[in-house]
Order: sequence, then C-alpha cells, then structure tokens
Amino acid sequence: MSTTLDVGRPARWAIVAAFALSLIGALASGTTVSAHTAFAGSTPADGATLDVPVSEIVVEFTNVAEPAGDGFVVLDPDGVIRNPTVTTDDDKVFRLAFDTPLTGGTVGVRWSVRAGDAHPIEGSFSFLVTAEAAAPATTPPVETEAVVTTPPVETEAVVTTPPVETEAVGTPDDAATDGDASAAETASPATVALDEFLRVDGATPGEGTARVGRVLSIAAAVLAIGGLAFAATTLRGSRREVTGYLTAIRIVGVVLVVGALVEYLGVARLLDETWSSAWSRSAGAATVLRALAGVAIAVGLTTTVAPRRRNRSLSAAAPSATLLGPDSTDDGDATVRRWSPDSTSWVAFVGVGLAVISFWFDGHTVTKGVRPLHALANSVHVVAGSVWVAGVVSMAVLLWMRHRAGRPSDTVGLVVRFSSIATASLGAVVVAGLVMAIAVLDSFGELTSTQWGQTLLLKTAAVGVAMTIGAYNHFRLRPALEADPADVHLLRTARSALTSEAIILGFVVIVTAWLVAAAS
Repeated sequence: MSTTLDVGRPARWAIVAAFALSLIGALASGTTVSAHTAFAGSTPADGATLDVPVSEIVVEFTNVAEPAGDGFVVLDPDGVIRNPTVTTDDDKVFRLAFDTPLTGGTVGVRWSVRAGDAHPIEGSFSFLVTAEAAAPATTPPVETEAVVTTPPVETEAVVTTPPVETEAVGTPDDAATDGDASAAETASPATVALDEFLRVDGATPGEGTARVGRVLSIAAAVLAIGGLAFAATTLRGSRREVTGYLTAIRIVGVVLVVGALVEYLGVARLLDETWSSAWSRSAGAATVLRALAGVAIAVGLTTTVAPRRRNRSLSAAAPSATLLGPDSTDDGDATVRRWSPDSTSWVAFVGVGLAVISFWFDGHTVTKGVRPLHALANSVHVVAGSVWVAGVVSMAVLLWMRHRAGRPSDTVGLVVRFSSIATASLGAVVVAGLVMAIAVLDSFGELTSTQWGQTLLLKTAAVGVAMTIGAYNHFRLRPALEADPADVHLLRTARSALTSEAIILGFVVIVTAWLVAAAS
C-alpha cells in the first residue's frame, strides 16, 4: 500500500514563496546596511543652543573608528571652514579643540570615519551659540599708548608729509602695488552655506565593488567548503557524475579567486590604500586569504574516484544497485562510485582551511567580543553553515539532473546519508550563531533599533523557514520515502522541498555577505 504524501501542489507553492522571499529580501538589502560602528552622539548635541562660547566639541561613536577622508571639519558662524585639533584616547570619543572659541551663530560639524573593518560612515550635525565674542583684552594699553605717544605723533606728521607727496607723484606703480597687497590682506576668506556644508554625500568609492566581490567570494567559499564535505560523505554515482561534481567544485574555486580579487580592489579604495599595500590591513588580508584558498581548491583538488568496490545497500529501501541507469554507466561499468581523497588532495584541504581562517580578519571578529572566542565561533558557524547550504543545493541539483535524464534518483540514499550530517550542522549553526550574536550586540534592543539588527532578524527568519523545511524532510518525507521509495509523488515532493530550501539558503548567504560588509 502506498504511503504517498499528496503535497506536490503545496511544495510548488513553497518554491514560489521561497523565490518571492529571496527577491524581497534582496531588494530590501539593496541599500547599504548601516555599519555597527555608528554615531553615538555629540557635545554639544545636534540642535542644541548654548549661551557660552564653545572651545571644544566632543564626537562619540559606538565602536572604534579612525578619521577618513576629510575627517572632522567645522563651519563657524561666519561661514568659514575650520580644521580643529583632533585628539582621542580610545578611538571612540574624539575631541575637537579650537584656539579661538566659536561664538555668535550656528555651527556646523561634518565627520567622516572608517570602522574597524574598513567600512566608511559619515554624517553631520549643527548647534547654535548665542554668546557673542568677548571684547578685546587690549583696550587699556591702547589708552596709555595714546597718551605717551602724542608728541611723537605730531612730529611724525610734519616730517613724513613731503615723502608721501613725492611717492604719490614719482612712483605711481609702486603705490598701486601696495594698494593691491593691502586689499589682498584684508579680503575675507571664502564662505560656505550651512545647508551645503551639512549635506553628506552617501557615495563611498569602492564600496559597490567590495560588495559585489564579497557576495561572490562568500558564496563560492560556502559552496567549496560544503561541496567537498558533500563529496566525501554523501555523493554516490557513476564515475562521470562524481568526476563532474568535483570539476564543478574546482570551477567554484576559480569563482572564489575572481570574487576575492574584485573584493580586494574595492577594499583598497575603501581603505584609501594602494593595491600593493591594502593586504597589510585586516580587511585586505581577509580577501587575500580567500583568493589563495580559491587557487588551492582549483589547482589541488583531484578528480579521482574510488576503484570499483562491491555494491552495498545504502538503506533498507534503496539498494545502491538501483542507483545507476543504463545511460549513466561508464563503458558498461555499473559500479557505484564515490570520491576518495588521495595524498595530493591536501592542497585542496589547505585551501578550505584558508577560506575558513579568512573570516577571522573581517566582520565582527575584528571588532567585537573576545577575539579568539569569536574567531572559534565564527569558524564553526562558517563550516557548519557551508555543509548545510552546499549539501542541500547539491542534492537538489542532483535530483533534478537525474530526473531529467530518466535515471533512478537515489533520493532515499541521499536523504539518509545527509540526514545525520545536516542535523549536526544545524545544531552547530544555532549554537555558534547565538555565541556570535551575544558578542556582537551591545543590547537586545539593537535587534530592532538598528538596521544591522533588523537585517540579522531577516536572516534568522529565513534560516527558520529553511530549518522548518528540513524538519519536514527529516520527520515526514524520509519515513514515507523509506516505506515507498518508488512513489512518483513523493519523489516530486522531495525535489520541490529541497529546491525551496536551496533557494532560501541562497538568500541567507547573500544576506550574510551584506552583514559582513556592515559588521564592525
């Protein structure tokens, strides 16, 4: 008796819903996510009114930052731009000092800083000073001088009268020159309108390039790390199928190199560094490590498969002998093959290690929490998440390819082999994610009050949807497939469910790249 779960139509709707969620999320994340380093406040505050002269302005940020671009500039009430003396003790609180206090009108302040992970942020504020400039302190000496020098002034008037007349007649060009110099000395400096000064240009050179490269490199790193794990633990097929899968991972390694190099160019511009020196900064080092990882994976991964071995059952319901159809054999060899890493595969595994280590040098690992603990949690999160994402994507692709080729799909075998791995990966993702969130967030309210926190909630919601589909696959679909592995409706449902989960996880990877781009 068939145990078919008639969920084909709901599964198709799940694919549509997953695609819609991905599209909406991508559009929502299309703007720059605010960096976790943010403007915390100032003294005087924005919009404040003060009745005393201001000789110091304090600007505070939520995390470490360094001046970038113009740094800190001030527009005084006369419309003249002034460059204050800037000091800081902790790279969070900056003090702007002035030799001549600010008085008599509205003062504008514009700041531009770079966060710990090289992400640039800028802003402006203004306040009103009603205090007038103090009277000149030299008034009494002027009066004394007037009394003492009265006789000399009279003598000088008599003595110098003839030279003045001679100069006017004999040296007209010199007189004109002196007049021009005097006018230049007394000319007022150029002034700037307050509204124009406070207008902040949101464009940051290099940010778009870095973002595109980061999405490519992180997505490729996830697929390469998880793809190798899938090949070693779950993949079974013909020699051609296994070799083709390994070749695809090598191509992903090439994409990782390209994405990392594009990201490096963008990061160099963000850091205002030359291409030859950006690697010495933390964000630049991360991209270099990812590029080296891609080279190692593309060059070092061997595509050899295990020699012919006795076919053994992959599950009680799906013997491996049924895996290969007549069109999938190699020269009549119907043996099920698997990837067997050899002594030369260590280069590819070194590349995987470099890809994991690269995440120690960007994002919150650099700027938040205890760095060794955060780096460890980040590594667990990256590896476990990659195994989950790449495993789901690989299974969805394999099932569709085999379905279109009319070959047995081995759906039960794939699900059974991957099930325990996926369960362990999900547990590790949740635990490591919680540790990282606690280290990153200064307060629970930041989840809703900051754009970074809201994006994290969006990612968490998408992960929750994917986990729900995974739980359905594990607890409902797998038992039904084991009871009736040839049921057409169940096989169609499995393809639809895995495709939905793969689309959602693809969206999660994109959002993760955005969070890393804004993560300091």
